[in-house]
Amino acid sequence: MMLGGLLPAIGLEIPCSCYAVNVPLQVNVLGLITLDFKGGITVRVEGNLREGLGGVKLRVIGHEVSADSPVLGRVTISQADTEVTPLSLLEIIKTLPPTFRQTMYLDFTVTIEKPPGGGPPLVLSNTKTAALINNNLLQFPPQGNVYQLQAPVDLAPVGAPDQVVAQLQQFPVTVTHNP
Repeated sequence: MMLGGLLPAIGLEIPCSCYAVNVPLQVNVLGLITLDFKGGITVRVEGNLREGLGGVKLRVIGHEVSADSPVLGRVTISQADTEVTPLSLLEIIKTLPPTFRQTMYLDFTVTIEKPPGGGPPLVLSNTKTAALINNNLLQFPPQGNVYQLQAPVDLAPVGAPDQVVAQLQQFPVTVTHNP
């Protein structure tokens, strides 16, 4: 249900599939690995924005994508602590035709099944909150829209944020609502 014909209702949960192809992951000891991630994300509408033309605040309540690599095994990106992650935004930037900007803020862990040098799976976390943005959504929920990572994301072992061992350089992800 859309409020005012444009915005989703507060409390609505919106599940979407995610597909990111040719994602460059720089691993310090290996170099550049390219991965194809599949999975999903779910957001819940938390409240209204009062600034500008308006919009809503969204909380990411579920996010996981994974990729298979001959070198690293399964690489999984999973949502981390939702309490510290800023609320995501869906902003109206134009009313005719309706055009939105969506900014998804994400904190996550990256689990590498077969880390370089062997041993148990390696769990990394982002050192700063990541932002995925689409500045030109013509409808919401998204239907095959591509979001771009706004800056590379450094990855470090959980609990050691100053020991960066990898970097997610880009994450061009296609997001599609699953009604």
